[in-house]
Amino acid sequence: MKEPRTPRFEDVTVGETLPPLKFDVTPTSLVMYAGATWDFHRYHYDADFVTKLGMPAPFMDGQMAGALLARQLMQWGGADAFVRKLSYRLRGTVYAGDSIVLQGTVSDKCVEQGRALALCSLSMTKSDGTQIVRNATAVVELGRRSP
Repeated sequence: MKEPRTPRFEDVTVGETLPPLKFDVTPTSLVMYAGATWDFHRYHYDADFVTKLGMPAPFMDGQMAGALLARQLMQWGGADAFVRKLSYRLRGTVYAGDSIVLQGTVSDKCVEQGRALALCSLSMTKSDGTQIVRNATAVVELGRRSP
């Protein structure tokens, strides 16, 4: 199996596409996230509860969207990467049973205060085409090649 490349700041180009991240939202993933964040609101795991409220299934916590965006960035950037800033806005609801795809591109790069930064534009879309996140932005500090 081919190891994924760890981008170095010098090798990243503006317009570069980040590898897409596909994620199936399952009841198990929602419960795991709830356990990791101590957010046990019944909206996120109790199908009977949400059905009585007229919802089709438990739904993803909004912060889980941010965690998945950060996962995509870190998988792309590798062990030397650090997400310095992440900004997004949810535009829809993701339910258990939905599949989502996260995509991104490098929109700019710069060096500030000695930090090698890639600015990224991100999105999250359900398999039916519904945009959940669009025009999200992130600043990722990348590793540099040794001189």
